[in-house]
Amino acid sequence: MTITLYTKPVPINAKFFIVRGRNILSKRYREAKIALATEIAGEWTTAPLSTPVELNIKQYFGDKRKRDIDAYIKILLDAMEGIVYDNDNQIFEIHVTKSYDKENPRVEITIRG
Repeated sequence: MTITLYTKPVPINAKFFIVRGRNILSKRYREAKIALATEIAGEWTTAPLSTPVELNIKQYFGDKRKRDIDAYIKILLDAMEGIVYDNDNQIFEIHVTKSYDKENPRVEITIRG
């Protein structure tokens, strides 16, 4: 099954900020994860998979700024937990590509379980 997300993922380097030596989850990351999970739940209509999972993730960015291809993956994996699969440790293979689409930035995730 393929799901298409239009919520912009937040990169992993924006996940935490440090206060008095403690890592605090950033509001930006927390809100994006909730929005992504809501969008995923709207498209995923079956129970979470309990089998090994393979993901094919196509990221379409709206501009050509330099971005690390892996920086946006963790939030997607975390947002799918409990909706698409029970735990992200079930993932045994991930394929990730990066493209550009100024008119329609999005993330397309094909899930096989």
